[in-house]
Amino acid sequence: MQGGFNRILALVDFSKASFHAAEEAALIASKFESELHLLHISNSSSSCLIAQVFLFDVAGDEEKSYYENVDKLKKIKTDLHKRYSVNISCHVVFGEICQMINRYSDALNINLVVLGAGKENWFKELFFESKAKRIIRSVNSEVLCVYPESNSNRLKKIVLPIEKYIPKRKIRLAYELAKKFAANVHLISLDKNGNGLNKENTKVLMASYQYLKDITNIPIECRTVLGNNLAQATVQYAENIEADIILIDAGSESFFRGDVLRRWGGNIVNHSSIPVLSVQAINDNSKRKQYRA
Repeated sequence: MQGGFNRILALVDFSKASFHAAEEAALIASKFESELHLLHISNSSSSCLIAQVFLFDVAGDEEKSYYENVDKLKKIKTDLHKRYSVNISCHVVFGEICQMINRYSDALNINLVVLGAGKENWFKELFFESKAKRIIRSVNSEVLCVYPESNSNRLKKIVLPIEKYIPKRKIRLAYELAKKFAANVHLISLDKNGNGLNKENTKVLMASYQYLKDITNIPIECRTVLGNNLAQATVQYAENIEADIILIDAGSESFFRGDVLRRWGGNIVNHSSIPVLSVQAINDNSKRKQYRA
């Protein structure tokens, strides 16, 4: 992705979280002068894709539901356009959620997917993969998870955890967002024992700071945070400073426990109240295969 988010896809299921997601997507679209696409997905086995146009053979209640959803989506479009003056298109489709997101992402060249998410209890997360995690795992674009508690009216404090390497892609996305929103970037690194960072972690944190400093003059803060896990410490730090967004890699730093049982420890997207932008370090088209029709 070069120069920011040009085409944004916001998933709308008419929940409170998805309304916040649509607002956040519109806010970002207004700053980047992006196309914004609102997508509502209902489950049905009667959908098909012909020449990149979705046609539906729906009847009775399904047909009534389809047009009701179209009307509701158009009302959201009207409200967001009035408030943010962005170019918005609406799409209502029947099908499996990851398949439909991937199809629309491909057809529209989407580079940011925005969705509403909610906190999961530990028991449910242990046995069931959340919608947010499935989408992050299946798509190649960046994914922004927005929560019912999220403040969708600002983006002034960006938190960016630093682990064992310089996250150049994540840093450049933070730069793009900070430039558009006149935001501060907080680089944080984990201090596990309270004795400060070791030599290697200090080197990575300082190199990340310098990399960001070389491409921008925006305010940057470097901090060490206490804890046993970077994901948990990141969420706590972000909540303490009332941050507006957290940028994470979709890999190890997104988990609340970094061992072989990391799934048991939970995922940051299921336990944050601050919007979480999951950054894909590389594009891996192979991971989409299981979600294509």
